[in-house]
Amino acid sequence: MAATYPGRTHGLGMVTEPLLSDLRLATPEGRVFFASLNFWGTLLGAFFCLPVGWLFDRFASRWILAGNLILLGLAVLAMAAAHTWQALFVSLILTRGLGQSALSVVSLTIVAKALTGPRLGMAMAWYAILAVPFHIILIMAVGWSLTDIGLDWRVVWGGVGVSLMSLSVLAACLPSRVTSRSSIDSRSETSSEPTEITGSTLAEALRTPAFWVFSLTISIWGMIYAGVALFNVDIFKERGFDDKLYFNVLSLVTIVALLSQFVFGWLVNHVPLTRLLAVCLLVTSISLVGLPNATQVWHAYAYGVALGIASGAVSILFFATWGKLYGRRALGRIQSVAQMFTVLGSASGPLIFSTSKQFSSSYTSIFLCMAALMLMMAFIAWITPMPISQSSREAQS
Repeated sequence: MAATYPGRTHGLGMVTEPLLSDLRLATPEGRVFFASLNFWGTLLGAFFCLPVGWLFDRFASRWILAGNLILLGLAVLAMAAAHTWQALFVSLILTRGLGQSALSVVSLTIVAKALTGPRLGMAMAWYAILAVPFHIILIMAVGWSLTDIGLDWRVVWGGVGVSLMSLSVLAACLPSRVTSRSSIDSRSETSSEPTEITGSTLAEALRTPAFWVFSLTISIWGMIYAGVALFNVDIFKERGFDDKLYFNVLSLVTIVALLSQFVFGWLVNHVPLTRLLAVCLLVTSISLVGLPNATQVWHAYAYGVALGIASGAVSILFFATWGKLYGRRALGRIQSVAQMFTVLGSASGPLIFSTSKQFSSSYTSIFLCMAALMLMMAFIAWITPMPISQSSREAQS
């Protein structure tokens, strides 16, 4: 998951300024043009989720992981060598598609296919937490290379590409066939037949209301988070708060989100997932109403606590839901469709929030609209039935 860095906004943002200067786009018009390229590149890159999910359900994990890392490294190298906007656009599509989209599906599916039952929730909590220091190391390394050493952005970005290709050797650490402990226990000691992987097909998952409730609501949540995250400083200034308070609240959100991931990682084994999603959306709705009405410092911190709880909960629910609800049979394809929706949502978030500010001269209206939408989706999630699990089907038959 950390290796998706060059295909994500915070990764590309570190080389945006020297890139724009190199391609003579460092003007207001050039920035808008680059933002448009990035928007369409992200949308087109979202469709990379579908083929990688299909491949993951048919071939060994190690080959999919290795191939994804090599191709992403080549795409990053292509961006480092781009000298025209056409070449830049193609490389944007590839880095977004192979990084933010495809490699996210691969990393999630590797863990979800290896673990089942009660272990999956806490495993996903650790998964989310352990990804953080690797992201930080990558960001610090690129920042140090650009600022302290003063290397050209093309050299730094090319080094990232080569590093990704080198990381492909880690795929050799993966077993050729994932077999859960429960599968081993249930297998006859004298049987040499491979254990059948059970679960829902993609078509069966798509026919359940829970799939659409989880995928669409989490995608909308991601859309809101992306819009808020990109313009957070401007949003806080609109409320009369300074940059120092913003960074303090951002740190608080990170800490609370980590604690929330542990709590919800445990809860996913004891509480229906739809109810957990409803609570998460309700907390999000409260935070979205609260920030536009914030007038004191403690209001901003309360907003940070609520956003941190929701952020941690959403990450765990997105990571753990698909394996727990639909099994491992077509998990790659199911997660790929869900991941595609989240990429589409995050791509549109900044555009929606900036457009709202342009027409209304304030973020208040979009915050209130999104709060009402989250409240409605929380009610829908609460009444949505859970799909019948594979074990329940077998018990009934």
